[in-house]
Amino acid sequence: MRLITLISLATATATAQQYCPLPTTYKWKDSGVLAQPKNGWVSLKDFTTVPYQGKHLVYATTHDSGSTWGSMNFGLITNWSELASAPQNKMNYATVAPSLFHFAPKDIWVLAYQWGPTSFSYRTSSDPTNANGWSNVQTLFTGRITDSSTGVIDQAVIGDNSTMYLFFCGDNGKIYRASMPIGNFPGSFGSSYQVVMSDTTNNLFEAVQVYTLEGENPAKYLMIVEAIGSGGRYFRSFTSNNLGGSWTPNAANENNPFAGKRNSGATWTNDISHGELIRVTADETMLVNACNLTLLYQGRSPSSGGDYGRLPYRPGLLTLQR
Repeated sequence: MRLITLISLATATATAQQYCPLPTTYKWKDSGVLAQPKNGWVSLKDFTTVPYQGKHLVYATTHDSGSTWGSMNFGLITNWSELASAPQNKMNYATVAPSLFHFAPKDIWVLAYQWGPTSFSYRTSSDPTNANGWSNVQTLFTGRITDSSTGVIDQAVIGDNSTMYLFFCGDNGKIYRASMPIGNFPGSFGSSYQVVMSDTTNNLFEAVQVYTLEGENPAKYLMIVEAIGSGGRYFRSFTSNNLGGSWTPNAANENNPFAGKRNSGATWTNDISHGELIRVTADETMLVNACNLTLLYQGRSPSSGGDYGRLPYRPGLLTLQR
């Protein structure tokens, strides 16, 4: 009886540990630089990552010493310390600012990205580890925005039980959203969209990501958006109970950021810039656990400057301290 009781208690404790309320103040531990670019690249950035067969799979944007953007993936790793020695596989087509996920309803992998033939594009695959095994390019979104020097950038795709949503930015102080019935995905979101949030350009700049928080009932969602502050790039966070609804600030200023110079613990970079939280599952729900938040991000030397594409961005990892 005592053994059964102890096992039951252990099981109950493990289950209870699956849920943590989302903080409103964050403190992180930084890994330092995880990898240096190879293959003649000078920058590795815009990371997207999923769990795959018990390991981490990472895709990223690249830039060479000239004017060419590209993309790549790393070989599978078990521990983040292995990223430095992992193979860096060049892609034969550019999938800039990629978003990788498994669309569970149709058992297919999706790689969404910007700067393709339409506003946003995607490719599909049955093997996401093969950097050059993706399908021909397909249309994800055809909408256009005004009052933006970049046009639409930095897509984030997420789904609930009935609907797929596309969030995106324009380097103009706005976050946008489009949607479609989940049964129509993968496919095009069309050209229509809504403005979800509006603020100054620096406060809502780019790199929006949206996640489902594990263990929340009713459902709760986390949005992070990159901002420009006096001390460098940083992330603001917002929450919502409805992917189609409004968003409430969570940790949303430079003095109390979701992740930034003030709370990252990083000494090698002032920028905590474009990346993704490490997900619990690879599917379209973008599920994260608030007990174990970890952010794969891009940073660079504070002394670097010059052309944006050639800025020496490198991967780093932040682990939430509770």
